[in-house]
Amino acid sequence: MGQILYIKKEFINSIEDNIEIIISQGYDTPEIFLKAIIDTLNSEYNFFEILDYELCNNDPECKQYSQYSAFVSGDDLPYDKVVIFFTPISTKIGDVIIEQSIMPTIYTQMCEDLNFLIDNKYKKIAVLTSKINKNNYAPINYNKLQMDVNSLNTLNIDVIAFFKIANLSTDTKFNSLEEYLDMSNYLQRKMSSNSQFQYLTLKDGVLYGNCTSDHIKGQFTKSFCFRFLTAIFSGKHEYKYDISNIKNLFDKLNNQFLNLDKFINYVNSHSIFISSDIISPGDNDIVIMDDILDEENLEDISRTPERALDTSGRMRFKVQKRIKDNVLHDAQYLCKCHDHLHFYFESIDNHNYIEGHHLIPMNRQEEYYLDRQVNLDNKYNIIPLCPNCHCQIHFGSRKARLEIITKLFLQNEYQLKKLNTDITLQLLASYYNIGLDDIEAEELLRLYSK
Repeated sequence: MGQILYIKKEFINSIEDNIEIIISQGYDTPEIFLKAIIDTLNSEYNFFEILDYELCNNDPECKQYSQYSAFVSGDDLPYDKVVIFFTPISTKIGDVIIEQSIMPTIYTQMCEDLNFLIDNKYKKIAVLTSKINKNNYAPINYNKLQMDVNSLNTLNIDVIAFFKIANLSTDTKFNSLEEYLDMSNYLQRKMSSNSQFQYLTLKDGVLYGNCTSDHIKGQFTKSFCFRFLTAIFSGKHEYKYDISNIKNLFDKLNNQFLNLDKFINYVNSHSIFISSDIISPGDNDIVIMDDILDEENLEDISRTPERALDTSGRMRFKVQKRIKDNVLHDAQYLCKCHDHLHFYFESIDNHNYIEGHHLIPMNRQEEYYLDRQVNLDNKYNIIPLCPNCHCQIHFGSRKARLEIITKLFLQNEYQLKKLNTDITLQLLASYYNIGLDDIEAEELLRLYSK
């Protein structure tokens, strides 16, 4: 029987209303466009065998989905429910592209099961089908759209860019509440229209949500709830969460706030997030391979990135073990930040145990090949680090992470320029979800260049 993608009639209407955009992207009809979406989903996951799409407006389950949402049903799906989110065809990068299209369905699904965003029996996939400007080009430095994509991944929603967007990574997420709030504050400083960020306040281990009744208009509620959910998933059980100040504004909360409040009470009183006692900077967005490559291919930084299935059944970019091994060998198995305080233990190969770190993270691979025809798995981008330094760059405090990022940038700036002539410390820091103003960047470069 295969599988069917069930789509709302309203989404098809929105495609027809924006037919010029669809045609400009190479899809002559809505049917061709939707079939291309199906092909993309089938190629991204090994458990999809979607044969066609159908309208679902008469299906009772359709009541759980907004205009920009769909679901997959049929044989051999390893999930109880597969939800597909779309984004508006025509929009602007400053608009609440993600919130307005995704939050209504998140709300209805959480009404059915409060654990919708957490439970692995539900597969959630966001397909970016938006044309944000003439060239589908996001600003080079960190922007609100990148933050929204990070939020989706943090909320356990896979992101696929159907319309490729320059300077946008679809595989990044927030690793801590500190990271999330730092980037929120940075974007708030950059643009006052990002006002919803200022309503999250962390004090004494509690994250508070605040606003006034004057703020509750337009898309504010959807945006606020989206941001607060992201904060919860970033901070998990290390913090408590509270929107009582918002509750005190109204005799009765609207549905979005009411749903958020129920989830907050649930998180505060239950251990719902899976924690691990092992902290390691392993990448979950790559597949490590040991293919046989000749020397010419090993040196080619423009070789076409290849992909393979990961353990979850999703296609990921491949990195070659041999390239990393050559870099570590040439570095004599010493940490790039090595000093007399370093402790090395002997690996099973009888040399110092050292790990290879992609300084420009591999989760930027799609954008780097799209924008610059650069394969990030190359000798210029792999840095030998001991386990302690490797963990520091991923899991350290903001100060600790900026220290090692700045040192590595200064040491490897010439190499990085081979991959991106426009690379700056600010841009590199943004790849690690750190918002870095120009003045602070200058101070760091001056401090660590001594």
